Amino acid sequence: MGRYSRTARGKPMNEIQVNTKSFIEAVEAIWLKGKYKSSTTSKTDVISNTCVAVIRSEQLELLNGNDKTALSVKIPIAYQHTIKEEMVIFDIEKLMKYVKNIKCENLNIEIKESELVVKGLVKTVKLPRLLEHTNMNLITMIMSFNYEVGSDAIFGKTILPCDISFNGNDLKDAIKFCTLSGTATYTIDNESGTDEFTIMSSSSGGSDTSKVEVSLLSSNDTEANVTFSAPLDKFCTDSEMRLLTGTNLPVMLIGNDRKMVIAPYVRSD
Repeated sequence: MGRYSRTARGKPMNEIQVNTKSFIEAVEAIWLKGKYKSSTTSKTDVISNTCVAVIRSEQLELLNGNDKTALSVKIPIAYQHTIKEEMVIFDIEKLMKYVKNIKCENLNIEIKESELVVKGLVKTVKLPRLLEHTNMNLITMIMSFNYEVGSDAIFGKTILPCDISFNGNDLKDAIKFCTLSGTATYTIDNESGTDEFTIMSSSSGGSDTSKVEVSLLSSNDTEANVTFSAPLDKFCTDSEMRLLTGTNLPVMLIGNDRKMVIAPYVRSD
């Protein structure tokens, strides 16, 4: 944490401008509000209500996480008064309540020593900076993760051997359809030598099973079967995305400006 800058008391630590729509979409992506596994059914939840934002030259990275999942989305900075790397932590629910009612093209954000100041054309909100995120370890891991196509995908000490790519909207539609089964648990099944992979889900009693075949853009022909619980459709974009995983291994979903990891779901029965 020492590499993130601080300045004198009372002075703005950073002042940036970002596109309002891009900011809202990015925060909602790392918030990941949707259906999650709960007992034999599902419930609406979020990853956490705390966002870690890292300001870099020309780029704002928004991160979130809990004990099973970590997410990162980057958006461009339209204007930056100062150029220094800094981390700020804020309450997502509180900020989004105001930001969604600031109707303007761009947001001006000032990061001061103890508060976050967000301005539209005529509206301003000040919120306290939070001191910590309770899941910084996993957040730090997703922040530092990089992957080059064709190389070994390693998250922490875990090798993820299966690498498949597809259009994000196809996965989005598949997850939405399989959510109808009601348990919010999804199984990825990828077989070698095929042009698609399968997303499946079943009802709590197993009487209903939903299945969608998702067309592949590329694959390293490695088989994988893994179950998870998270509304990945809220993280997908209409562009090429990649899944890095393996049988009963973590699932990584990567797009042009985003990346996330989720632990496999382990059944208790």
